[in-house]
Amino acid sequence: MKPSVALIGPGKLGCSVARRLQDAGYPFAAVISRDLSRAQEACDFVGCEPNLASVQLSDAGKAQIILLAVPDDQLEAQAKALQSCAHLSAEQTLVHFSGLHPAALMRQKTSASQLLSIHPLLPFANRQLAVEKLSGCPCALEGDSVALALGEQLITDIGGKPFAIASDKKALYHASACIASNYLVTLLGTARDLLGQCGIDPEQAIPLLLPLVQASLDNTGQLGPEAGLTGPIVRGDRGTVQQHLRALAEAAPELLSLYRLLGEKTLELAVKSGRLPEEQAKNLL
Repeated sequence: MKPSVALIGPGKLGCSVARRLQDAGYPFAAVISRDLSRAQEACDFVGCEPNLASVQLSDAGKAQIILLAVPDDQLEAQAKALQSCAHLSAEQTLVHFSGLHPAALMRQKTSASQLLSIHPLLPFANRQLAVEKLSGCPCALEGDSVALALGEQLITDIGGKPFAIASDKKALYHASACIASNYLVTLLGTARDLLGQCGIDPEQAIPLLLPLVQASLDNTGQLGPEAGLTGPIVRGDRGTVQQHLRALAEAAPELLSLYRLLGEKTLELAVKSGRLPEEQAKNLL
């Protein structure tokens, strides 16, 4: 018999993970939200009994594993409120899903519960898509040493692949994830807007760019960043870069600093790849 689970915070991430655990045979004890109708709807999505919906934090104390799926800035306060009303024991495990905060953020002197943090490297824009994409998803694991085996099991049971992250490196780890995911979306939005200035319908711009982006991702995945890098900088094409800068100065001067910063980082990668001679790199810089 697998341990029972309670979910606090039935948002996209919480519902996606809970659905996976339900499918893996974990019995649910409660689904808790400030809004009862939201908790009931979450029960329907997860596949557990609707009478498990609750607005009472203390109901989480019925479970052996408590999933605290709330925004980062609410984590500490929610954990404190939970542990003051539920009086958790050493046989219970409290799990949060923040990529930023260590599990120890939830620790309270009055509680003996074990603490874990699990962070799926996945954008949760849509919960149904997230349920599907959790298969094979890398998940960062950190927390109390005695609870890590349970964390590995939970990640495996939702279809993920666990990897360890040190508590004092979580902020740096999370910055890496934001650069890779959030900033990629921002860059695509910026590229779309530039295409708009070329007379291309914004609704057509992203579909035009996605094959280029996907091919770049495939190259990087198969070859690594150094060998996967293409474009004018790794070719040492100074004239092309000059024209880019002139065009941006005229049409979108606010993007010059972004282009230059990314260009300098691309130049470093090109030199590291061994494909850009030092003299050409100096000229480009």
